[in-house]
Amino acid sequence: MKKLDKRTASIVLSIALAAMPMTSYGGIFKSGKEEATQKENMEYQFKSGDTVISMGAEAGEIVKALGNTTKAVFEQDSCAYQGKDRVYTYQGFEMSTYPADGKEKIASIYFLDSTVSTPEGIKIGSTKKEVLEIYGTEYDQEEAKFGTFCYSSDTALLRIYTTKDVVDGIEYLVNTPKQP
Repeated sequence: MKKLDKRTASIVLSIALAAMPMTSYGGIFKSGKEEATQKENMEYQFKSGDTVISMGAEAGEIVKALGNTTKAVFEQDSCAYQGKDRVYTYQGFEMSTYPADGKEKIASIYFLDSTVSTPEGIKIGSTKKEVLEIYGTEYDQEEAKFGTFCYSSDTALLRIYTTKDVVDGIEYLVNTPKQP
């Protein structure tokens, strides 16, 4: 799958996920426990400088803290809510938002290049081996058949795309509860 195709799929998936009921905004990355417990408790948050970006969090303060975008903010009418979906482009990543409960909330982060990494150090160009060493093997087995390693927490999904065992795409998405 080409990067443009993954990016388009990411935006469509973000909008679709925004239409589903949201989980409440979770806590902070937990540390200081043994490795297995730590992996279970990962919140999958992105960090840009000193700004921590959690999926489903209110976007106002985050947008303010990130400062100027590198491109004009793209916006369109939301297909799921009253208001606008927006895409903010910063150096190395895009952040998508959706309107909910009268507020703008974080829907996704998509890596554009290797100048940014996850807080754990994975970036475009990392190897599959490095991904598995950091995040473990508790990923969606169906997606892995296609080179995508999807890790989930209560509030976020972390999708790492690979081609020939090399990372070529990374995105964070807001997680929604499973429907009964």
